[in-house]
Amino acid sequence: MTRDEALQKIKKCLALAASSNEHEAAAALRQAQKLMQQFGLSEADVSLADVQEVGKPAANAPLVKWEAWLAHVVSEAFGCDYYTSTHMALGPNFTRRTKRDFVFIGVGAAAEVAGYAFEVLSRQCAKDRRSHISKQPKTCKAKTKVARGDRYAEGWVQGVRGKLEVFARSEKESALVAQYKEQRHPSMQQADWKDRTTGKNVKESDFGHGFLAGRDANLHHGVGGKAQQALIGS
Repeated sequence: MTRDEALQKIKKCLALAASSNEHEAAAALRQAQKLMQQFGLSEADVSLADVQEVGKPAANAPLVKWEAWLAHVVSEAFGCDYYTSTHMALGPNFTRRTKRDFVFIGVGAAAEVAGYAFEVLSRQCAKDRRSHISKQPKTCKAKTKVARGDRYAEGWVQGVRGKLEVFARSEKESALVAQYKEQRHPSMQQADWKDRTTGKNVKESDFGHGFLAGRDANLHHGVGGKAQQALIGS
């Protein structure tokens, strides 16, 4: 049995310890205490087991502004923290290339739902961004098209932000997440995004069109077999 498996079993035992059946409750509590002693686990370790991480791939290897904004908006809406990291992966013809992930940290199902929301919204935003770029004049330079696409995506994120229903996180949950980060990611540092719009020939209409498209974004979820529930308003 691994440490993580032991934590999950302890949590189940502690749940049974609340049983109205005194013998069942006592046996479950003894089993929990035995496992905690065997694996050197404290009550804090058991509580931290409720904190989960869920990573989702980014559309870009560089940390670009619109994706960082979207990750922040999603984490804020679903009561999570987040961080970003990169790793090497095999691409076409076995070439190695950098991949970026956004990782959401939350209590219970919060991280799973936030990860799902980011995945769906990021895909929609990237698709709409590509469509906006395709409408630019053929005389546009490649960097100009990228900049206008990014500015459009930034507007898109601001548009969808007003539709997300915010799920408040309790002080206890915030403390658990902070303790988890301190324990699991003690050397985490502030990351700077890559701004590809400053100094480029972007227009206010790029942001405006993106904002309107973001307001039309659609997001539903059915996590863990639950019935689908709208997460953003119409």
